[in-house]
Amino acid sequence: MAGSSKDIVEQAYDATPYTSHPFKATAPEHLAAVATLFNLKPPRTENARVLELGCASGGNLIPHAQQHPGGHYVGVDLSKVQIDAGQQRLSALGLKNISLHHMSISDISPALGQFDYIVCHGVYSWVPPQVQDEILRVCAENLAADGVAVVSYNTYPGWKFKEVVREAMLFRGKDHDNPADKLAHARGMFNFMHEMSGKGSVLNQVLEQHSATFSGQFDDYYLLHEYLEPYNLPCYLNEFVARARQYKLSYLADAEQQSMFVGNLGSQVAEPLLRECGNDQVVLEQYMDFLRNRQFRHTLLVHAQQQSRIRYQLDPAVLLQLHYACAVDSGTAAITQDDAEQAMALGGQQLVIRGKVSKFALQILGERFPATMHLPELVEAVRQRLQQRQDNDTGVIVSLMEALVIRGAVEYRVQALEAAPSLDEKPLALASACADLALVPGGDTASATNLWHQRVALNIVEQLLLPKLDGNHTQEQLIEHILQQEQQQMLEFKHKDGQRVSDPQALRTEAAEHVGNALRTLRYNGMLIKSR
Repeated sequence: MAGSSKDIVEQAYDATPYTSHPFKATAPEHLAAVATLFNLKPPRTENARVLELGCASGGNLIPHAQQHPGGHYVGVDLSKVQIDAGQQRLSALGLKNISLHHMSISDISPALGQFDYIVCHGVYSWVPPQVQDEILRVCAENLAADGVAVVSYNTYPGWKFKEVVREAMLFRGKDHDNPADKLAHARGMFNFMHEMSGKGSVLNQVLEQHSATFSGQFDDYYLLHEYLEPYNLPCYLNEFVARARQYKLSYLADAEQQSMFVGNLGSQVAEPLLRECGNDQVVLEQYMDFLRNRQFRHTLLVHAQQQSRIRYQLDPAVLLQLHYACAVDSGTAAITQDDAEQAMALGGQQLVIRGKVSKFALQILGERFPATMHLPELVEAVRQRLQQRQDNDTGVIVSLMEALVIRGAVEYRVQALEAAPSLDEKPLALASACADLALVPGGDTASATNLWHQRVALNIVEQLLLPKLDGNHTQEQLIEHILQQEQQQMLEFKHKDGQRVSDPQALRTEAAEHVGNALRTLRYNGMLIKSR
């Protein structure tokens, strides 16, 4: 006799646990920043109550608990295997402000408490409709009055094409219960379709778009849960919002706020779309989803009584309150000290910047990255560098930040992000990054969580250095540590011809260079914080 939908989902995740790691889009600090951007006043994050639905082994939730000892964190998951793994990790860390529970989302009641932020990532599309309703019910019943919930899900129209691939894979693997066998047959079906589909056909184009997914770039657990789960129920944005409204929840924003601004599609598209959609943000974004063939969303929800306060026209007064960080590519040419246009690589995008005030503002942000700067602080720093006060320089920089937020080329927060603004003589690493490395070793593929709540890969030198970055070791002592590790054959330095470096002075030179590079990379990637 077939099991219940609950049993089917639980067995799938017990059999193949989902690797649990941080997702930047779900970080309470990010949710608070987006809510503030659109004129709401969300709860502060340093002592927030946070609930995660479908927390797996806690990889997304635990770093928050480490960073904010004053907060309270609760995770719930249907897979006992994953919860047991998470509880072992909590025990090793000795954290007291977080708890993980083996239970169904359907069993959550208001008695669990009110939460400032509710996170549900990678669950909604992969459960039956009745559980989707339970997710929205919990968001309605357990979210604080001014709180923010984020729910991720697969979306149409992009998944219309992916469903062809999924259904074909399910068809070929239907007689195999073992996850490894099921995936092997599914891969075989994909490869067969890819080879046999006519070049230039619609099917061939779809398969080409997904060939990287099946070429070894993604782990088996991801492919199993994304393509071969019993449930995968994409929906349109407007359908999701309509269901949320039944629970008196309103659409606030997408976690990728740049996707909400129609101007990013160009004036030829923006103007007719705005005429067509009027002031309805959901309708506007649904049109843009069609144009972009969008496949996935992180939707922010708030209580319906908050809706009247939401403003999608960005307010300069709000922008002035925020803290910003911007990665300026080192390949960008030196800043020209004039008002001429200059191409700059900002946040992974090529943008043309005009005016010396704007260019110097970006130069300063680039020097401080990944640390944030409060906008008034940035204005003052620009004035000092220019050695003069420009007419409306505050307004110019506010307008610059608005443009970069709309393009998604700048990071922003409600409160300062205390990354190391420069490389200290005694570097100090983020505690959660060191804990990640200690508890989840992975050889040369190890990763750790940074200040932006991102998963960052670490090379062998970075792995060996992190445990020593406690603010008590000088850079010279770190070089000695790497030399000791080399002697113990934990790593090896080689000449260009492949031969091992053996000369003591050459070894020291190599170690010093690698330590310097590793520290600069760790700082840039948000792993180092200001020394106490």
